[in-house]
Amino acid sequence: MEKVLEVKNLSFNYKKEEPLIEELSFDVKRGEFFGILGPNGAGKSTLLKILLGFIRPQRGEVRLFGQRLESFKDFRRIGYVPQRFSVERAFTGTVGELLRAVAPKERVGWIIAFLHLENLLERPFIMLSGGEQQKVLLAMALTTNPDMLFLDEPMTGLDIHAQEHIENLLKEIAKDRTVVVVSHDLGFVLRNASRILCLGMPFCRVVSPEDFEGLIRELYRLH
Repeated sequence: MEKVLEVKNLSFNYKKEEPLIEELSFDVKRGEFFGILGPNGAGKSTLLKILLGFIRPQRGEVRLFGQRLESFKDFRRIGYVPQRFSVERAFTGTVGELLRAVAPKERVGWIIAFLHLENLLERPFIMLSGGEQQKVLLAMALTTNPDMLFLDEPMTGLDIHAQEHIENLLKEIAKDRTVVVVSHDLGFVLRNASRILCLGMPFCRVVSPEDFEGLIRELYRLH
């Protein structure tokens, strides 16, 4: 199966004496739902920013669709959903204004219908509930019809009903594109991911959900 993301010998640190990511290598295959798990401070969001080219690693190589990240230009193929709390105060317009600002005209109607945003268009983004804000961020990421979607903690701060709704939307989205999700929500990742990258956990790197569940049970002596 085609590899749409390849990471080789990646290392990054904010402080020279405190490495955050060391010699990390993994790949993501086309059509895969790929989870990235780890405790707070393990470097999950930092890794995502490296993969998207927002920050540069000290060492290593990232390839998107076979091209080195440094020379990759077709970012329409990439969708990104940042952490909701990191952008909500920056988005001062209504939902309709935000979508029209980023979406090609021919896709605005499809996105609104697909995510059922009709009743949100005239409401300010900042006044929406957490689940509604997450739907709008998903909509904005889907405006270019990307082949690969990156999401940073999509379940954080959502109530149980909003979590279930967003998870169902992601399952639908993942039917025809590659999805890479950073999360600390074990249940969400174990239910959906085909493989899991563990950061900040010395006992595993890339494993299947079944193997990860077994490791967790062994680590905490669960039966």
